Amino acid sequence: MRKKPIVAAIALAGLGVGSSGLSLAQESEGIKAPTLEEVVVVGRLQSVAASLTDERLELGYSADFLGFEAISRAGDSTIGAALRRVTGLTLVDNKFIYVRGLGERYTSVTVNGAAVPSPDLARSVIPLDLFPASIVESLKVQKSWGPDLPANFGGGAIDIRTKSVPSGPVANISIGTGINTASEDGLTFPESGSSSLPGQIKSAINRYRGDLSTSNIRDTEAKASGQAFSNQQAEQIQRDLILSLNRKVGISDGSLDPDTDVKVDLGNAWDVSRDWVVGASISGAYSEKFRNKDQIERGVGNPDLNNAKIERTARDERTTLAFLLGAEYTADHSVELSSYVITNEYEEARITQAFDNNNPPQERLPNLTYETRLEERELTLNQLTGNHRLGEWAPIKALEMLDFEWFYSDAEATTDIPNASSFKGSLDLNTNPATATIDSSATAGQFEFLELIDEMDSYGGKFELPVFVGNDELTFTAGWWASEKTREYYGYTANVGTNQTYVGIPQTVFTDANISDLNNDFDLSMGSGFGNESYVAAQKVNATYGGLDYRLGVSWRFTLGARWEEYQQAVLPVDLLDFTGVSIGQLGDQLNDPDQTFAITEDDTYFSAAATYLGNGLFGTEEYQIRFGVSETVVRPDLRELADVAYIDPELNVRVFGNPALETTQVSNFEIRGEFYYDDGDNFTVSLFYKDLDLPIEQVEGAGSDDDTVLTYLNGDSGEVMGVEFEGLVTLPAGFFLSGNVTLSDSEISITNNNEVTNSDRRLTGHSEYVMNASLGYDSPDEQHSASLLYNVSGERIFFAGTQGNDDAFEQPFHSLDLIYNWYPTQQLSMKVKVSNLLDSQREFEQKNSAGRNTVILEQEVGTSFGVSLSWKY
Repeated sequence: MRKKPIVAAIALAGLGVGSSGLSLAQESEGIKAPTLEEVVVVGRLQSVAASLTDERLELGYSADFLGFEAISRAGDSTIGAALRRVTGLTLVDNKFIYVRGLGERYTSVTVNGAAVPSPDLARSVIPLDLFPASIVESLKVQKSWGPDLPANFGGGAIDIRTKSVPSGPVANISIGTGINTASEDGLTFPESGSSSLPGQIKSAINRYRGDLSTSNIRDTEAKASGQAFSNQQAEQIQRDLILSLNRKVGISDGSLDPDTDVKVDLGNAWDVSRDWVVGASISGAYSEKFRNKDQIERGVGNPDLNNAKIERTARDERTTLAFLLGAEYTADHSVELSSYVITNEYEEARITQAFDNNNPPQERLPNLTYETRLEERELTLNQLTGNHRLGEWAPIKALEMLDFEWFYSDAEATTDIPNASSFKGSLDLNTNPATATIDSSATAGQFEFLELIDEMDSYGGKFELPVFVGNDELTFTAGWWASEKTREYYGYTANVGTNQTYVGIPQTVFTDANISDLNNDFDLSMGSGFGNESYVAAQKVNATYGGLDYRLGVSWRFTLGARWEEYQQAVLPVDLLDFTGVSIGQLGDQLNDPDQTFAITEDDTYFSAAATYLGNGLFGTEEYQIRFGVSETVVRPDLRELADVAYIDPELNVRVFGNPALETTQVSNFEIRGEFYYDDGDNFTVSLFYKDLDLPIEQVEGAGSDDDTVLTYLNGDSGEVMGVEFEGLVTLPAGFFLSGNVTLSDSEISITNNNEVTNSDRRLTGHSEYVMNASLGYDSPDEQHSASLLYNVSGERIFFAGTQGNDDAFEQPFHSLDLIYNWYPTQQLSMKVKVSNLLDSQREFEQKNSAGRNTVILEQEVGTSFGVSLSWKY
């Protein structure tokens, strides 16, 4: 199925990018002893929170951290679930993080400081549900920009810092299971129902130049043979092509298996000599769960007439393999090789009953749609890093403390949808039992095949040299970074049409016997009917940066930085069914237009500055610091938003169109932050922030029908976000403690360049006016028991901007309450019990139409989950 058309070469040549793999700029720490027990252990959560305090204080720019034991205690299985507990962060679709009310496009994600490709079909941002929490040492969320970060920075930068090579013997194993109250029984379909685009159809597309109609088959064969070719012969060829499609996708009801979760981690370190230490580890994780995600959809214009009930079951299987190998020479030199293979198989079945203008509810003849989908995602990361201090090899004493770190990494992210099927019919509820039919339609049966290949490679390095001037310290930093990325996104849609109505369901209508019978009416065509299905893209970044960090005595610290960054990008649509060359010719003409937006090149210098005052005694603190930071950054449209291609967002089943005319957003960032620490481990933080955005990118409602939500993107004129964050940890009597955070913020965007947008001045898409996390925890004096009650909620957020008089659509607050209990009967053995969504909340989206009627346009069940796991560690 993988195919590289000439347009791919155009995109890559335009940027000077070869088809190389992904770059990951890793910030390695080499082999090191665990740092999570550097403070007196008062309780497991308190100790972990305190262990990250030193790093937080040492940073020149403000950041928040989440350690692995805090993640484990909360029972979060993925990084996305864990990050929703960080101040000012909102988890959307269980995959993407919004920082300070700005959407996922304003959030950059790195792994050990390195950019990673995304296997997500809908976004270029890496989906955070892909990473299991088991590989994480800590999570860093930097909210003030510094020059060592990519200039593409809006809400914040998330760095996933994976576990390093162990400093001693490690052996861990964990086994878990669970259930969900809404997912005991559900929909299933045969695993054999998924296969790639058949070779017969691939060959036919080439032979018949993208047109598989019987008339074109007849004319092509007649021309090739020089003899007459009958319609019946052409129809037989077309029927054979239909038969090659895998139609074994019959949906049935059945019981769903309980959750499964297994993790294994093995490693050790060896003293090879007095100066050399070598370490290695290997780990693996496997999980599987079934979830019902039943939905009710309503059209905003006339919800009583246009509405749908969707039965929906998903199976989510994940596998992670990690291998680490490292070597350390004295304390000054270390090299580490890390390799990760993360796979995710997501399988879904849906049955939809829908009423609309042509089939009103009173006639009791709803449209009936059967859908199956298998999405196979894989991310492969390979990172080689080094850290060195000149030390005794320095030619002069002033260079002894010179540190140098470097990286080389590559990665590939792939997503394959080998066969997503859809069958259209109706259901007669006036009969007993109800009668299902497959109705006359050019797309009565539809088979979708998609493939995404994202590749990147990168290299870079950083020098750091501290210089002492009396009691002051001045640190010089200089570095460089480069990356090259290619993306190929190919899609085919095969349509099986009919002019007849058949009584039955897909597995009884689209049989070999029915299709082989030429007396039955079936037809085959290619194309989704929504324009281009494919695109290729390339991206290239080159950057150099430098910084000064000046510590004036023990109280003041001033940090300055600058980054020059050159950015090149090309996104080109591809018509895989065009064998005439017309589309490529048109694309060539468009690329010659001075105002074209398919390929862009830009470069600029970005600045940051921060001032920090450190002291003690204020409000009775042992230590406190007040920070001020300012920076200028950008947020560029991602590849998916720029592609002139329509796609389905699988989470909410809405159609989304890219916009090649999108422009880069310029961002000005301001922050004042106070951090206060007490000797008993208590602490609190207060932050004030403001962001000014020029040409912010927004998701808005596009042209569509009342029963078919269509979304697209556009640039607003200007926008701003401002707010205050509170965070704290308080120790209570009898082993209890309370921690939490609250973010209160507001935003505004102005859009005057689109006459269809209903509200030209409103909040930013995705922004919540409040985000709250609270945790009531308990640690027993003997440290054998711990428990946490965790609460999380975000205020309503704009899902998309309304048009044509309809108000904006809002996702309603989701009140999440989880209970976790941990028992540690021995130093090696532990048990965890978790209950998620105790309040049995569900997702709801509301929108007010042009007549002023408020409608719940989408609601989706979630259910309450119960899980238990046993762990043993050496």
